[in-house]
Amino acid sequence: MNAATQTPSQPAKHVRMESGLDPRLQLAGFILLAEAALWGFLLFRWVTFATYSWNPLAGELALAQLPAILPYLLYGGLLALNGSAGLGLLRSSAWARPLGIILSALTVLLALGYFWLTREFWGTAVFLGLSGMVLILLVRHTAWSLAFPSAFFLLLFFILPIIIVFLVSLGERSRLGTVTYLPLTLENIPLYFNDYARFFSKIGGDYIYLRIFWRSVWIAVVNTVLCLIVGYPFAYWIARRPAKYRNVLIFLVMIPFWTNFLVRTYAWMLILRDSGVINNFWTITLHQQAVMLADKSQLFAWLAAVTENKLPLLFNQPAVMLGLFYGYLPFMILPLYANLERMDWSLLEAAADLGANTWKSSTRVLLPLSLPGIVAGSIIVFIPTLGAYVTPDLMGGARVALLGNSLQQQFMTVRDWPFGSAIGFIMLAIMLAATIIYFRTTAKEEAF
Repeated sequence: MNAATQTPSQPAKHVRMESGLDPRLQLAGFILLAEAALWGFLLFRWVTFATYSWNPLAGELALAQLPAILPYLLYGGLLALNGSAGLGLLRSSAWARPLGIILSALTVLLALGYFWLTREFWGTAVFLGLSGMVLILLVRHTAWSLAFPSAFFLLLFFILPIIIVFLVSLGERSRLGTVTYLPLTLENIPLYFNDYARFFSKIGGDYIYLRIFWRSVWIAVVNTVLCLIVGYPFAYWIARRPAKYRNVLIFLVMIPFWTNFLVRTYAWMLILRDSGVINNFWTITLHQQAVMLADKSQLFAWLAAVTENKLPLLFNQPAVMLGLFYGYLPFMILPLYANLERMDWSLLEAAADLGANTWKSSTRVLLPLSLPGIVAGSIIVFIPTLGAYVTPDLMGGARVALLGNSLQQQFMTVRDWPFGSAIGFIMLAIMLAATIIYFRTTAKEEAF
């Protein structure tokens, strides 16, 4: 019987499609097995502690105070449970998912308790990260499963440190240099912010820290403008070169990154110091030649008198600005080049065809189109310059104090951590507020 004579009463054959293992559950299973391996390693350490003379961990010291059977039960039980749940998830067992959820939640609580007792950071971070990831995967939340690694990293190394800095800034420095806190009462709440008021107050009849702050802002603004003035034409020139030369030129821009920033700063100090290359040429080579010719011309006599003294090239504000300009110029060039390299250069030709001269085509076409690169480069240069520490400390000596130097002094010399934290949090708040205001203003202008 062919297909044309098939009767309607014959049932059609249906092919059953079987879905594979959920990749989220599979990944959770592998992570649980990795946790089981960690618990197994800790159990091995505990069993062979005397044999191999392990260096005790903070958790092992805490477990040593408990009855001897409890560490074996803890490590062995978690090893068995994590291994069973992981294998169950890989085999699609129905009981594995709820067991994994309960086990992950329990491990999170154990990690928090472990940190509360021992203040050990890295072990807590590892188990919180693994267990949190397993928990998100097992509840089958795809978006959070993808975002959890980045979110956990930002929470651990960005948001949490900011919270700690803010809490430290609310304390007071004791006579021994430790951080103490007043009792939490309504009357004491204004006293928690004494260090913030101190930053904006007079000390010895002068606004010392406000002067340091404005000096830091001014130097950061000048450095950003200088980097933009020099970096924009250079990035434009690279972007207009043939494609075969661009990568080589960008490679040359990035070569300084191959050397440590501290080493490069010391190199500038060797050049600018009193016995450096410039001053040796000024006071020895040029001075000797001017002395030999002093009898023949008043110009050489004047030059001989001028070159007798060394040039003040180091340990002053111009030296600091030179070091900052040298250090952050590549950070301005790279985003500008990335923006200009993608530009449609035919727009400039169209502007010229419509009668625009070079100035008008540059200001009305080129600059508006390259504004994102200008903004990105300016932010990348301004923010680290505002908090710079190495360059002002080495090339400015004790004569050019910026906010970064003030922070270092409060933390390392004075041991006033609350006030240092307050300075850092004020810097963070001001930069964040300025950035938010700028982007909101830009968004409103684009909307109109």
